[in-house]
Amino acid sequence: MSSPLPLTLIDDEHTPIYLQIVHQIRYLITGRELAAGAKLPAVRTLASQLGVNSGTVALAYRTLQAEGLVVSHHGQGTYVAQGSNEAVRAGLREVLLTKALDDLIERAYALGFDQSAIRQHLTSRLHNRVRHVPLAIVMPSVEAAVKYQNLVKRHLPPNVVPSFQAVAIGALESGDPDTISGYKGTFFTITFRAMVPRVDAALRLHSLRSEVVGITARLTTKTRESLLMLDPRAPHVLVTESRNIGSVLTLVAQHSHLDVRELRILTEFSAPEEFDGESGNIHIHSFGMRPVLDANGIDPTARLELEFTLSDEAVLQLQQMLDRPRTSALT
Repeated sequence: MSSPLPLTLIDDEHTPIYLQIVHQIRYLITGRELAAGAKLPAVRTLASQLGVNSGTVALAYRTLQAEGLVVSHHGQGTYVAQGSNEAVRAGLREVLLTKALDDLIERAYALGFDQSAIRQHLTSRLHNRVRHVPLAIVMPSVEAAVKYQNLVKRHLPPNVVPSFQAVAIGALESGDPDTISGYKGTFFTITFRAMVPRVDAALRLHSLRSEVVGITARLTTKTRESLLMLDPRAPHVLVTESRNIGSVLTLVAQHSHLDVRELRILTEFSAPEEFDGESGNIHIHSFGMRPVLDANGIDPTARLELEFTLSDEAVLQLQQMLDRPRTSALT
């Protein structure tokens, strides 16, 4: 029997109940709090737990299934989907490498070089070239992409010299010419694991062949300690993007003594006067809301940013990402 899910629903005119459920279950899956193969509560069970209509939960489950995060088996229930087939992904890299080498050899033969000369030139060039790898970082905003590219760079293998294209997901989906042209020579796309289906769909829409690497993040130790120190008797304000309300509430509930049901919530849609009414209170906020806080004159000393770093799993994933595929048949 599946365990109750730690979900928190609020009255929010901008985020329907089913999307609040989607956002929070997505966070639990991508944060590995729900492991691959874990069974989700039955639709009626979760609806009863949350006090909502069964159709609302069913719609949330269908949305998660369309994103590839869960799978439903008729008569058996809904389960967290297994990860992608790494052997298939590695095989694709091998196919592309073989084609590149075939093109190189064909051109070298056309120039009149024999096998020995080609091997000699290739060996010489390999010794004199750094391992430069272009990478695309796709996030909700360019600012977030820049932030995470610095974290990614820190954990790549030491013999890799990366160059980054920081991409906002909206620019990729719309086919922004600069974004599309920036993909020339770029094979790996790094994004949040929750965004993988959306990024993959955008890449396919624009015929871009790229391996999408979904990473996860965790709150920094400093942020967790700061949350624990918050006085539950004092007033606090939560400032985050409307799409992230449920996930951020879950984090605050897990890492602080605050009653999240009592939190005042402001988003990108909140009017300036709503911020004026919260002056002096501690504003717990996500990274993307910095400009909104600045625009509304919120004192930096009255802010607590939810800072994230890469999860241990993501660090290992990045370190292994550029390993030679284990299925290699090349000699």
